[in-house]
Amino acid sequence: MRWSEGALTETAELQAEVDLAIKDVKEKYRKAIETVAILKRKIDDLERGTIGEGCAEADANIEELDSTVEKLDEFIDSVILSSARVKAKCDELEHECRSLESEAVSLGELKTLCQEYEHLAKDLLCYSLGRFEPSHRS
Repeated sequence: MRWSEGALTETAELQAEVDLAIKDVKEKYRKAIETVAILKRKIDDLERGTIGEGCAEADANIEELDSTVEKLDEFIDSVILSSARVKAKCDELEHECRSLESEAVSLGELKTLCQEYEHLAKDLLCYSLGRFEPSHRS
């Protein structure tokens, strides 16, 4: 009887950890989408604002544009690193479920969210790399 109670406690704790991880991934995904949208909108506005302005205003816009692009790149880098940590956490929880031989813990939603977050990180990386132009053209 004691072993069974211990296994139930471990399963409940593991489920609580999975539920917390689900909440965390959802929040990271939401924040990533919102932040990228805000920065992208600002970049678009600055790019439009640079055209047709005087030299001083254009120079100020270009400086702000460069700064915003740098912020976007840094944020994309942080999403990529975060995605790797999320994937590692998901793998760790899956391993714990297997070691407990517990089917009571629901990992399906977490695994799906981890895959979506990883896909977002890959898309952002592609976007970031796609903006680079070669300095020397053949």
